[in-house]
Amino acid sequence: MKYIINLTVTFDPDNRLLILKNDPQQSIELSKPATRLLSELINNNRINLLRDDILKKVWEDYGFSPSNASLNNHISELRKAFSNLAINKDIIFTVPRVGFRLDAEIHPIQNIITQQAPSDNKTTINEGLTVNPGGTTAEIDKPKDRGSLYLSLKKHRMLSFVLALLLLLSTLIGMTTLIHTKKESVKLLTTYGKCSIYDLNDNKPNGDFTAKIIREMTEEGIDCSQEDLDIFYAEAHPNNERLRVRLLAACSKLDTTRYKNCLNYKIVE
Repeated sequence: MKYIINLTVTFDPDNRLLILKNDPQQSIELSKPATRLLSELINNNRINLLRDDILKKVWEDYGFSPSNASLNNHISELRKAFSNLAINKDIIFTVPRVGFRLDAEIHPIQNIITQQAPSDNKTTINEGLTVNPGGTTAEIDKPKDRGSLYLSLKKHRMLSFVLALLLLLSTLIGMTTLIHTKKESVKLLTTYGKCSIYDLNDNKPNGDFTAKIIREMTEEGIDCSQEDLDIFYAEAHPNNERLRVRLLAACSKLDTTRYKNCLNYKIVE
């Protein structure tokens, strides 16, 4: 079953897609965990869901190992996808010390079962779908072109987003190499709970800079009270000064020289 969210975006769980309702060419493919997570949130719309319940139904029940870090990462994936498809209002809320809640207008789209029309005239089924009496042809009326200027601006925004991701990819590759092979060459900025925070920039940090990193860690749901983590932070400023890229990596320690895994958080402004 498909769903229309806030009359703006169509969610197709079978194909793992979020599609802009007025422009089907604008779509975002979700990861499998994010698709299962959004389905669970929709089935419990406007209900506070416990973290443990989400981890069980989205990860454990499918045979995957759950973790709060993975949950936070995929919540972030959904929020960014909605933002890129023009849902500017935050519809996924963090409930402190509880979990998450989806607060949106949800309209299920029922599958349409068509039958042969009894008359010689074409029968209209749903909006824009016509079936000939013989059942051999089907036509879908194309929607009229509305808001072409708005769509042009949206496509321009998507192009800027793709260019930002290309820049982000090259920076991220360099940062990941630095994390795993030359940790001794980066400077320890501060410790926060069980987290050690490293600054990958060349500038001299101050108290406000450190507080900003900790604030962004909190917004991304990085928990420094439960697990020993190495946090790496970097900023990139393109020459046009109109695009800002921030990189945040949270690495779980395997031992003193190796990591089990690293979760990368990307912020493009």
